Amino acid sequence: MDTLLQDVRLALRRLAKSPGFTTVALLTLALGVGANAAIFSVVDAVVFRPLPFPQPERLSFITREGDVSILDGKDWRAQSQAFEEIALLLRSWAFDLTGAGDPQRLNGAVVEPEYFKVLRMQPLLGRALTADDNKPGAMPAAVLSEPSWRRLFAADPSVVGRQITLSDVKTTVVGVMPTDFDFLHDGVDLWAPPATVVPFFLEERGTNNFDAIGRLREGRTIPGAQSEMLVISRRLEQAYPRTNRNKIVQPLAMLDFMVGGVRRAMLVLLAAVALVMLIACVNLASLLLARSAARQDEMAVRLAIGAGRGRVLRQWLTEGVVLALLGGGVGVAGAYLARDLIVAVAPASLPRVSEAAVDARVLGVGLLLSLFSGIAMSLLPALQTLRSDIASHLKGVGKGATGGGRQRWLAGLITTEVALAFLLLVGAGLLLKTYARLQSVALGFETSHVLFSELVLPESRYAKRAAQSQAFSGIVDRLSEIPGVLSAAYVTTPPLNPRGGIGGRFLIDGRVFEQNREPGARVRFVLGDYFHSIGLRVIAGRGFTPTDADGTELVAIVNRRFAREQLPGSGPLGRRVSFRDWNPERQVRWMTVVGVVEDVKGTVLREGDSPTVYVPFAQRPQDWVRWGTLVVRSKADPMSVLPDVRRAVWAVDPTLPLANVQPAEQLLRHASAQERFNAFALAMFSVVALGLALQGLYGILAFMVEQRRREIGVRMALGAGSADVLRLIVGRGLALVALGLALGAGLALASRRVVEGLLFEVASSDVPTYALTATALVAAAVLACALPARRAARVDPLVALRID
Repeated sequence: MDTLLQDVRLALRRLAKSPGFTTVALLTLALGVGANAAIFSVVDAVVFRPLPFPQPERLSFITREGDVSILDGKDWRAQSQAFEEIALLLRSWAFDLTGAGDPQRLNGAVVEPEYFKVLRMQPLLGRALTADDNKPGAMPAAVLSEPSWRRLFAADPSVVGRQITLSDVKTTVVGVMPTDFDFLHDGVDLWAPPATVVPFFLEERGTNNFDAIGRLREGRTIPGAQSEMLVISRRLEQAYPRTNRNKIVQPLAMLDFMVGGVRRAMLVLLAAVALVMLIACVNLASLLLARSAARQDEMAVRLAIGAGRGRVLRQWLTEGVVLALLGGGVGVAGAYLARDLIVAVAPASLPRVSEAAVDARVLGVGLLLSLFSGIAMSLLPALQTLRSDIASHLKGVGKGATGGGRQRWLAGLITTEVALAFLLLVGAGLLLKTYARLQSVALGFETSHVLFSELVLPESRYAKRAAQSQAFSGIVDRLSEIPGVLSAAYVTTPPLNPRGGIGGRFLIDGRVFEQNREPGARVRFVLGDYFHSIGLRVIAGRGFTPTDADGTELVAIVNRRFAREQLPGSGPLGRRVSFRDWNPERQVRWMTVVGVVEDVKGTVLREGDSPTVYVPFAQRPQDWVRWGTLVVRSKADPMSVLPDVRRAVWAVDPTLPLANVQPAEQLLRHASAQERFNAFALAMFSVVALGLALQGLYGILAFMVEQRRREIGVRMALGAGSADVLRLIVGRGLALVALGLALGAGLALASRRVVEGLLFEVASSDVPTYALTATALVAAAVLACALPARRAARVDPLVALRID
């Protein structure tokens, strides 16, 4: 221990005597460790950290083609041996909180009481929902989330047992669940049972609106559950062919379901910062290797007077570890700031990103990285020292020589740095190009001067179609009269809505389909001048008119994709389509296609619009369409008319709150948020990698110039000019850069499959991106080479020749 402490003190003294080297080394390590710690904190929270429930590995999200009905869930519970418990849920259901100031929209979830049993989390206050709460005729009950309890009721513990008014229904608050209970991060304010919220779903097997989660029995696995649920699916298909044909259940591990869409992007970012760390280690190894040349005489004396090779090796390792731990400490401190920056720019759709924290796990990763880098970067100079010729250094023969082996190692390290930097820069360039392509993609509609606002009519006063039509028509008419509003409309689901909206299957007059294999399409009920309000072009036929009312000929407008895929031949106009009804006894309601509109981006920018059928709101067959989005096109900033929009809505019904009010342009920003985050993060780390590589190139060339000062003096004494020396040094540097670019291009091509899934309309081997990246890197390398080269060109031959 005494010897170790002596080595540590010596290492600290040496670092203090070389403030320039120490500062550069600490900053290099801090960048590498800090970037890795910050990104690991995010990736750990999103991908690796277990869910906050007992035995989270047993949780499963149960999916199938088409959602699930409550009766299906009952059958699954009765027949499954793999699952201990299964629960159904509607992940998003709007509730209007009234009677306490201005009306407010609350985002709720409709869940079976078994939902709480699946997750096994205890309430913060009160109790969870029970089977009695889910019986027909039960008193309405709800469980609040902790954030809504604190926001709406100031964390008042007496809220349990209190009645609140939700969508005109007196509802008793029976409990409060902790924040982590909303593990799907849907922003749920409360949970309520189906029996009191959607009683009409209880006995209708064709109403497939639910998702499902389950808890596996002890010892059961996801593959085993998948096999069992396949058998149950086939059994239900035979028993209920009208509603369950071709509906196969597919259980997934809950964490895989949550992060499956972002796992690749997160792992790519983790690999990117690992490369940054590798570049930092290579950079420091090259600096230490260069620095070791100046210490050869010292080490030769140590060995000559009896120090063993192990003792010298330990001294080198101690110095490297001390340096690494100091740099790692600075890096971890910086990780706190970097983590906040990353979380701030992360998309809201990134699951669990808000849980990212620089905790013990992250600190452990930072410590391990520091120790590994300290050991790794010290080994190379230590081995070079131990393999050097002691006698030549004691005689002074080695003084001023760089050594062929050391030269080759330094060249190899610089080449490696450039290659890794090029690899990261190419990846960042591809993602930036993807983001640019998404920003310029044709949306099919106009976003400027358009305002969207969601609205839900409470069932207690708007259960009938006539009341619904009167309310929405009155609101749209009043919106159209607002000064500065060019047009107004209503649509069930606007473009770029991640929920997608209403989906259904369609019959087409003259065609026969297998049951449950009818063509599927999105359905948008519209009212008012919708197509003009969002700038959606009618490419054939006509749009809707006020005469397309209830009691008149049923009409529909389809999008280009539906017309192309389902109405080929003589053309779509005049053809007839109909909703496929779950009840075959009801008469088919044929709608005549009177127009075709352009495709729009339905849910995500990467995909084209789904086949879509537009239907006049007044001619809808359903009684339950009580929700939708108001669309307002204004002359100026759409947010400037928001107060008038609220007044227009409240003039029709003062209890109706507006929700998710936002300009259409904001939808575009949300739709590309994940790609923007990917590009930003990788570009940031690529810039760090480039800076480290250029710093390494500059440092090594400066060292080489210093070591070759006598040689340069001889060259200039024999007639070489400053330009010749400049070409010599810059040429040497650019030769290493060219070799690094070739190696980096090979690495980028070899790993292109890693980023392919993150790209959009950009090839993973995009030549312009590779060429532009190489050009930028060469230009930066020229600048990094220029300063050492100028210093070499100013060497005085007489001074250089007198050095020895």
